[in-house]
Amino acid sequence: MASIVLDSSKYKKTTVSRGFSYSYYYSPAQDGNLTILFAHGFPSTAGDWAGFVSVLEPEGYGFIIPDMLGYADTDKPTDPT
Repeated sequence: MASIVLDSSKYKKTTVSRGFSYSYYYSPAQDGNLTILFAHGFPSTAGDWAGFVSVLEPEGYGFIIPDMLGYADTDKPTDPT
């Protein structure tokens, strides 16, 4: 069975006021559907939501799925402060 992966062209990057860069998956909602925010736990990445996205995205739902600090292509600070 092939694993489901998120479309890499839909990943974006943003830098927050504290200076950290976050990677996130973004897909806009279509036809008045909702945009869903998924957040992963430890240890995980946005890619863990690919199964849900593969079912709901074709139905027009939008997604924002960040890779939390320290995971995937999001910054990994070494100073705990």
